[in-house]
Amino acid sequence: MMDKIIEFVKTPIKVSYKEMKDYNSFDKVVLNPLFLFAIVFFVTFQAFSISGDQEATPSDSALGNAMVYFERGDFDNAILQLEEIVENFPGTSASHQAKFYLGRTAFLNGNNDKAKLYISESVKKLKYAPLKKEAYMMLGKLEKDVNKALKHFDDAFNNALSSSERKLIMITKAEKLIKNNEKERALQVLDEIDKDIAVYNEFFEEIYGYALSLN
Repeated sequence: MMDKIIEFVKTPIKVSYKEMKDYNSFDKVVLNPLFLFAIVFFVTFQAFSISGDQEATPSDSALGNAMVYFERGDFDNAILQLEEIVENFPGTSASHQAKFYLGRTAFLNGNNDKAKLYISESVKKLKYAPLKKEAYMMLGKLEKDVNKALKHFDDAFNNALSSSERKLIMITKAEKLIKNNEKERALQVLDEIDKDIAVYNEFFEEIYGYALSLN
């Protein structure tokens, strides 16, 4: 039984638009069942705590419903709910978060232009560090200008709440530099990572190997 629970926790959910064998390290994080559950819990808790009110606003309730679809892996209905929030509750905190999740879904679906548009519109209006961190990470991966991308990763780092999150951000930052054929800068970033943080070691070793292989 314990083995089955561990396997469930470690296995990302299956989505209709991508084979599981094609998931990259970032996909595995954002499609992890615990990560999706945490998002649903976070949004639901937020809905009932904003401004000290005991009842959620209609926009917050709609956002909570959309998150339930996300947790189930029903992205089609989640997107419909989020688009309605953006249209019906413009300027609200829920609409900013809806744009973030629409951008996140577009990002996972490989629709980069749409993802960048939604995330860019929402990132500075998001109130919560975990969402801002993830938004800046996606913008860093989407940005073609390497220096602008590094700035996004720095913003993500500043919004990270744990050492493991900061490690992932730095590895992803180094990966961006490698793709730009900047070996020395990539190795400098990787060498600054605290080796005592015992997560993402496989990803770290993979990216370090790529860096060393550059001419």
